[in-house]
Amino acid sequence: MLKIVYPDLDTIGEGDIRGRYKDMKKSTILCYFTTLILSVLPVFHSLSGELTDEFSSPQLKEDLWVIEQVGGASFEIKDGKLILSAPKATDGIILYYAEEVSEPGFSLEVKLDSSGIVNSGYVTTMKIMTPPVVSDVYNPLRLGQFRLKADSWRIRDENIQTILDGAVKDEMHTYKIELDVDTLRFYFDGEEVAEIPKVAETRFFCISPDPYADDYSGEIVIEYIKVSAPWVAVEAAGKLATSWGKMKNSH
Repeated sequence: MLKIVYPDLDTIGEGDIRGRYKDMKKSTILCYFTTLILSVLPVFHSLSGELTDEFSSPQLKEDLWVIEQVGGASFEIKDGKLILSAPKATDGIILYYAEEVSEPGFSLEVKLDSSGIVNSGYVTTMKIMTPPVVSDVYNPLRLGQFRLKADSWRIRDENIQTILDGAVKDEMHTYKIELDVDTLRFYFDGEEVAEIPKVAETRFFCISPDPYADDYSGEIVIEYIKVSAPWVAVEAAGKLATSWGKMKNSH
């Protein structure tokens, strides 16, 4: 049988009661503090400022990417890689990051194989989100960019003037464009290679093996795209926690 023994209150002094009350109060505060820390930690983890799409799902994440295509152009996710293809000159395809960017601190990094490009492809920024159109319409909309060929790359400034040329091998390479307050920085395989003055206040980031509806053709194979910014959030498991627009509105 359970026997409950109550303390003899007559034998407990006032100091003992106050001491026990203080101990209970400290214990309660410590418990609340520990609970708070444990609940906040996942939030700090989610506000890591970076997300990477490795195309592990057969479906393109529509909250992240917008595909614009014309003619017989196509895309598919195969063996964990995104393939953008425009087989003929009348085809064209562009992959856009879904949100317009104006805040400094944003960057887009892509690891891709450009060996399938026939003419020229791009990791570029644009004034608007346009589908593939004729070159005379498309070209004035371009901003700072990597122009890609099967065996080389070229950095151009906001006025599409050549800044730097580089060579590539027939394999995957990383290209990154980072938006700062007054400049754009360009990175190739993790190394900063150029910096240009920023002219436009807002822009869209995009990738294409062929952005024209009347010229060019080719294919790009993408291994991953990484988006970084202080307001980008991911869940602890690496899945998307919120969209750019929701985070931007909360800041």
